[in-house]
Amino acid sequence: MTSRERLLGALRREPVDRVPIWAWGIHPWLGTVHPTIQPVVEAYLDRADLMHWWSPGSGTFLSASEQVTVRVEDRDCELPDYRERVLVYSTPAGELTEVHYVSARGRPGYCKKHLLGSEADVEALLSVPYVPVQPDCSGFREVDRELGERGLPIVSLGSDPMYLLNNLTGSELFAVWSIEKRGLIGELIAEFLRREKAWVEWLLAQGVGPLFGYVGPELCIPPLQSPRDFEEWVVGPDREINDLIRRGGGLSLVHCHGRMGPVLEGFVRMHADALHPIEPPPMGDVTLAEAKARVGADLCIVGNVQEHDLLTMPTSQFRALVRETVRVGTAGGGFILSPTATPFGWPELSDLGSANWLALLEVGSGAGECGGAVR
Repeated sequence: MTSRERLLGALRREPVDRVPIWAWGIHPWLGTVHPTIQPVVEAYLDRADLMHWWSPGSGTFLSASEQVTVRVEDRDCELPDYRERVLVYSTPAGELTEVHYVSARGRPGYCKKHLLGSEADVEALLSVPYVPVQPDCSGFREVDRELGERGLPIVSLGSDPMYLLNNLTGSELFAVWSIEKRGLIGELIAEFLRREKAWVEWLLAQGVGPLFGYVGPELCIPPLQSPRDFEEWVVGPDREINDLIRRGGGLSLVHCHGRMGPVLEGFVRMHADALHPIEPPPMGDVTLAEAKARVGADLCIVGNVQEHDLLTMPTSQFRALVRETVRVGTAGGGFILSPTATPFGWPELSDLGSANWLALLEVGSGAGECGGAVR
């Protein structure tokens, strides 16, 4: 099978010749990286199955309106090695401001002030006229052609409506409003859902796909939010988006970290086709075997090799872990072997981390060599 055939087969829970292997963030256009990471990149491009995110334009607040401008200013701040980046959105009803800490040394960034902090801010956001987003999709066809049978592009929807709102409010205010202003959250999610569905319909009409992907549900699972919130603000809205994709002949891949024991079946109810990465305990609370038993008949599971194991486990022990992950994951079909993170979490990769990444690729690409189709 070609990599594209293998990936589509696994996503559709059909027999494949061996387990597909995917690492987020590695793709043919990556360029040269740190010398400690470069061997992993080269081995992955040689042995694994490529999936690369392609991002269509989504406008501002999922609107193509020109009645909003963004002004960016950098200023000094109290944190060493950081600057404050101020984004000022001018809307018909006034200005909205968000502030981020930005490192000059490549350290993680932080949000100091989220865009929405009051109902007045919501009114300003909604004062921007909604204009459907209809991006040029020629870039997708270029990526699709370049990947060819080596892999599969993922049409990135960015996030679901809940995550879009959560990013605007921050998790703390979202949690407060989930108690004090549930109606307002519901109204905003419904509005973002309306916009996202129109955008997805446009993308489908342009012939992109078949694989679509997004992130976000992890911000609405325990302990951040309740299973009730997850059902109302993620499962219901996301099902409408995924149903659109299915009717257009496409597949959906949902990315969600965290402890998903209380909400796992929700991904089936939202009509997702694949779920990444099902973190094993202790980071998560569901083993791969449990996940397969609970949702494996309905979902392709993409995972679930923990980054900590990649970086710290003795290589002989790690090889055994990967073999067992492949054995459990491929039972019944519908499994793509994938780490829970990229190899770029640190500026450089340790000798042990590099050895384990290469072991993952070797063990994974050798699975099924003598056993025929992986079911």
